[in-house]
Amino acid sequence: MTFTAPKTIVRVAPAFLVLLLATACVPQQAPPQETPPPETATQTATASATPTPTGTPAPEDWAETFQLVKSGVAELAVTLCEGGGSGTGFLVGEDLIMTAAHVAKNEVAINVSVNDQFTSARVLGINDTHDLALLKTPTPLTGHQFKFATALPAQGVEVAALGFPLDSGLTFTSGRVSALDQELESDTGTRRGLIQTDTAINPGNSGGPLVLMEGRVAGVVSAKRAWVLGTRDVNDFGAEGVGYAVQASTAAAAATDWAQRNTPLPSADCRSHAETTTSNIITTNNADHEQASGVIQSLLRHGQAINRAAYEAAFAVMTPELQAEVEGFETWKAGLKTSFWRALTVNAINGSGDQLTVDAVLRTEQAAADGRDGQTCSDWTIEYRMTWDGTIWRIAGADDPSGPPKPC
Repeated sequence: MTFTAPKTIVRVAPAFLVLLLATACVPQQAPPQETPPPETATQTATASATPTPTGTPAPEDWAETFQLVKSGVAELAVTLCEGGGSGTGFLVGEDLIMTAAHVAKNEVAINVSVNDQFTSARVLGINDTHDLALLKTPTPLTGHQFKFATALPAQGVEVAALGFPLDSGLTFTSGRVSALDQELESDTGTRRGLIQTDTAINPGNSGGPLVLMEGRVAGVVSAKRAWVLGTRDVNDFGAEGVGYAVQASTAAAAATDWAQRNTPLPSADCRSHAETTTSNIITTNNADHEQASGVIQSLLRHGQAINRAAYEAAFAVMTPELQAEVEGFETWKAGLKTSFWRALTVNAINGSGDQLTVDAVLRTEQAAADGRDGQTCSDWTIEYRMTWDGTIWRIAGADDPSGPPKPC
């Protein structure tokens, strides 16, 4: 029941093109400053372009735009068989989230944090050529539901990107449309009809909305150009302010089509047989600590990886010291074959800086042979010790101060 940071999996196109999926490999930094809890915006649900509801005043500046839409921007923690990363998405329906294909591709499990809600998501549709994906959550979510713009923005128009770059809290950066109808070569083929912007975007922004001041989505953030030649030798020079987004009309059409589906696409399977069909963990947060979102994201990534048998990804969220304490990967995973996380309640988070403790109750299901005193369902009272390593919150320890688990 311990959790560790995922192995770094870097997904890149040719060297000059950086896909904006953040991995655990980023420069060390102080624990991220969380954005205050988002405010819920009541909007009509639809994935297609629709007029602004009658009576809703249009924002007059970017500060008002941010307040209007921020509750619909989702932080995505993605688990792969041997690692993971993070990206951004945005609500286009009460249980539908738009993001980039390279964020969701080959996922084992996806954890969603939006508007102080935590849940999982499955992929309804994905298109590598356009770098788009639509996710579906198992339960409805509250928050601003974005509308797509009905026309391309003019060159020079102001736009802004919202997302979670470099494992930070929610950020807002603004710029302008630099060019339209751009093409890029990527590892999945030629991408056409892209919007180019000088808005500051970084790994982790992938899949987030590029919005107009009125709040409509002009595009879905996809990539940035980091090098002009791409060989990364002395002849190269850096490219600044060259980001790309998939235009709204393409995203709206894809979302409308995929939203009609009832069955998600299969997730990647990390073994020859799956013993659970869901990675979802019912999550309740009773803590008001400013780092609650990041800490819970780490715990859920760990638990979801266990549920989908992505044991290397789960083990990687632990600190190296804890990995050694549990006598290595093979010993740690030996008792997990029939164990699954079903619910996590975080009651309190204490501490500051890069060391925190988490008081939680974890519900697990397992075969009677693997459960304490033959339990097939157990409620564990756990105190997690979490350490910020400059990239993510890692599990440094897990104690059970109340003793053995109680049967559910």
